Amino acid sequence: MQRTWARHPRFGLAVRAAVAASAAWGLAQLLPAPLADYPYYAPLGAVIATTATTLAGSVRTSAQTVASIALGAAVAVAGDAVLDHRLVTVAVVVAAGVLLAGWERLGSPSSWLPTSALFVLILGHDNPAAYVLGLGGVTFLGALVGVAVAAAFPPLPLVPAEQTLAALRDTLAGQLDDVVDGLRQEHPPTQDEWRGRRRTIDPLLAQMRSAVQQTDEARRGNRRAGRYRLAADRLYRQARALESLTLLVEDLTLVIAETEIAENERVALGPHLRPAAGQTLAALAGALRSVDGAAADPGAIGRADAAVEAFTAELRRARATTDDDLFEAGNIVENVRRSLAAVRPTVHDA
Repeated sequence: MQRTWARHPRFGLAVRAAVAASAAWGLAQLLPAPLADYPYYAPLGAVIATTATTLAGSVRTSAQTVASIALGAAVAVAGDAVLDHRLVTVAVVVAAGVLLAGWERLGSPSSWLPTSALFVLILGHDNPAAYVLGLGGVTFLGALVGVAVAAAFPPLPLVPAEQTLAALRDTLAGQLDDVVDGLRQEHPPTQDEWRGRRRTIDPLLAQMRSAVQQTDEARRGNRRAGRYRLAADRLYRQARALESLTLLVEDLTLVIAETEIAENERVALGPHLRPAAGQTLAALAGALRSVDGAAADPGAIGRADAAVEAFTAELRRARATTDDDLFEAGNIVENVRRSLAAVRPTVHDA
C-alpha cells in the first residue's frame, strides 16, 4: 500500500482535497451574514488550494485565484456602474475580463477572472456588494483551509520523479541496444532502417525536467523535506547526469546513423570496426542500466572501460593500414568516454 501510495500522488491529492473541502464547508456554516449566504464557495476555495501538487504551488494557486476573482468582481462592478444596457455591459465586461486574464502574474487561475465578472454581473446583480464579499471572502477562507491542510500533510513527489528518471534511463539504454543491433548486422542498415531504430527521447527528457523541478518546488516550506534531503539530492545528481547522457547518446546515434549506412561508398566503421564498436556500445548500455543515484555500478563501468580500450586498439590498427583518418570512429570513442564520465562513480558517490 505504501509503494502504491508513493507511486500515485493523486491518491494523496484526493484525500487532502476531500479533507479540506469538508473542513471548509463545516467552517462556512459558522460564518455571519452575508458570508453565510454563500457557503458553497468555501469548499471551492479549498479544492483549488489542495489540487496543486506542491505546498508552494498550493499557496501560489490560491493567491492567483483569489486575485483573479477580485479583479473580475471589480471589472463587473465598474462595468455595471458605467454602462446602462445589459447586453452591452455583458459584452464589455467579458471582453475586459478576458483581456486582463492574459496577465502572466495571474498564471493559469486567470480563467477565473472573466468567470468571476460574469457571476457578479448576473448572479449578484440584486446585491453586488454582498455577492462580491461572499464570492471573494468565502473562497479566500476555503483557500486558507486548503493551504493549512496542504501544510499539515505536504506532498513530496520523489517517487514519480524517480520513475521518470528510470524511464529516461531505460529509453537511452534501449536506444543504444538498437544501435548495437544495427552494427551487428552483416551489412550496414539503410538510412530508412537506421531512422526506424531511432527513438523519441525529447518528451521523456521534458517529463524528467518537469518532475525534478516539481520535486524541488515541493521542498520549499515542506516540513518533510529534511527527512528526504539525501534522497532528493541524489535525485538531482542523477537528473544532471542523465541530461548530459541524453545529449551524448543522441549525438552518438546520429553520427552512426548518418555515416554507417549501406548507401555510402565509405562507411565510418566498416566490417573490421563494427564488432568492437557494438561491444563498446553494449557495455555502455549496461553501465547506463546500472545507474543508481548519479553513478553507475563500478563493475559495469570497468567492463565498459575495457570495451573502449579494445575498440581503441582496433581503431589504431585500422588507421595503420589505411589512409583514412577514421574521424567518425574516433568521435564515437570520445563520445562513449564522455558518456562514461557522466556516470562514473566519484568519492562523493562512494
